Amino acid sequence: MAIDATRLLVLGATRQEQPATGYAIMRELTSWGVQEWASVNPGTIYGALRSLVVDGLAIEVTGGAAAKGGSHKNSTKYRVTPEGEAAFADLLHTSLWEVSPYRAAPFMAALCFLVELPRKEVSAAIEQRIGGLEASLEQLKSDELDIPGSATKPLHSVEFARLAAARLHGELDFTRSLLERVNGGSYHFLGDRES
Repeated sequence: MAIDATRLLVLGATRQEQPATGYAIMRELTSWGVQEWASVNPGTIYGALRSLVVDGLAIEVTGGAAAKGGSHKNSTKYRVTPEGEAAFADLLHTSLWEVSPYRAAPFMAALCFLVELPRKEVSAAIEQRIGGLEASLEQLKSDELDIPGSATKPLHSVEFARLAAARLHGELDFTRSLLERVNGGSYHFLGDRES
């Protein structure tokens, strides 16, 4: 299943900021640079908010200005529904566990919300991800060897496998060091006792 990084980002930011206007959600997400690494722009954010409402994952809450006859601009706020909470958890889990050799955005989106899960769960997901990265690298190595003999793939397409492998090697190094930081107490996770 291909993870929609935009949906995870917008749902997660709505959840953090709720009740929040589309503008506040957009401001929060753009402060994370999502337009650069996830190709999420203001239009995408507003479209995703509408989609969340249509799918029952968020609801619109009318703000005070519209109720008092004021401007409707920024008067609609969004709140995540219980179904939205479940969808957020599913997207976050899948983004942590699923490895995609050609797409970094879902994992990067999951990193934005890592502390929303218990430490033990994050640690287990990262350990599983390390195994998935290693398996993907083995598959890419096999793909690289198979392409030169393929009658249907151009020889230069081997560079896609090489680029994906180089990216995954970097992600594997990062993920191993992330596991050390998570297990070493670098961050406060859901359920950690405040000291």
